Amino acid sequence: MPIETSIPIHCISQQEFHEIDARMMAHAFDIQNEFGRLLDEVIYKKALAERCILDGMPARREVGIRVRHKSFAKEYFIDLLLCDSTVIEAKTARETLAAHRGQGINYLLLAGTKHGSLVNFRPPRVARHFLSTRLTHDIRRTFETTESNWPSYEAFTKLRDSMIELGRDIGLGLDLPLYKEAISHLMQSTRHLVPLKDGSSLVGHHEMTLLTPDAGLAVKALNETSDFKVHLHRLLVLTPLSGIAWINLKLGEVRFEHLRR
Repeated sequence: MPIETSIPIHCISQQEFHEIDARMMAHAFDIQNEFGRLLDEVIYKKALAERCILDGMPARREVGIRVRHKSFAKEYFIDLLLCDSTVIEAKTARETLAAHRGQGINYLLLAGTKHGSLVNFRPPRVARHFLSTRLTHDIRRTFETTESNWPSYEAFTKLRDSMIELGRDIGLGLDLPLYKEAISHLMQSTRHLVPLKDGSSLVGHHEMTLLTPDAGLAVKALNETSDFKVHLHRLLVLTPLSGIAWINLKLGEVRFEHLRR
């Protein structure tokens, strides 16, 4: 299996989730009222797990999930799993950001479940954000491919085929760094400091992943790509590279585009 959980995780109904979530949040409010809101994240996680267990809800911390594809593997850890079904991500951030929600959704998709909560202990009152998804592994593995100016050279063909195989195996919609790390591993591509020149003047260096000595590699997950394409081309013309191989991942579509100078 491309995605393996360290324990079986069950998918439950929305009603069952809300019953578990309500009991968990009661403990979260009590913990903040007693401990305050300035402690380290790990203390809140430990206290929350202990109180849920005392309340009769099985609670497991740092539940492992491994993503495998060929020789590539990456580990993830869920902060707290209640009743072997409900994903809880605990934070101590000044404000809850989209990146935090994205991380929570990523764990739902990896776990193959639909409901969870993001709990932030740092605000004056505990902030909770529901996490939910209707995506399944089969839905995420279904996509079309499009190409624009994609070369037929060996490195580009291998890159395209490797990305398609990866998407068909683990599905789309997961954490973007996962795909970047997997593709870099499969292609054995590395990061380099590329010189940037405005005319004959060196303006600095920019760290880039290179597919070949003469071609950069960019992997993104954008719904709207036109603005990024403009700025990616502006970056390209400052470099000595002949082009950038750009892969854009979004649910239902993988686009391969080669930007040339």
